[in-house]
Amino acid sequence: PPRIVPRHLFDVALGWDHLRIARTPFDVRVTIVNLFDSVALYNFLSTFSGTHFVTPRSVQVQVRVPF
Repeated sequence: PPRIVPRHLFDVALGWDHLRIARTPFDVRVTIVNLFDSVALYNFLSTFSGTHFVTPRSVQVQVRVPF
């Protein structure tokens, strides 16, 4: 149906493990959701699903320090 148009969304994740600063090990991870900031709308015309928007671009940085 025309209300469900094919589209492509791109996500990227990069990570580095076992980095050291001053003899303290840590891990770093960067995740980008919807890399090109595509705007899309899903409308399935269903009673229970409704209308959905694609999430805007978001960047998440995670640092893990084991202790």
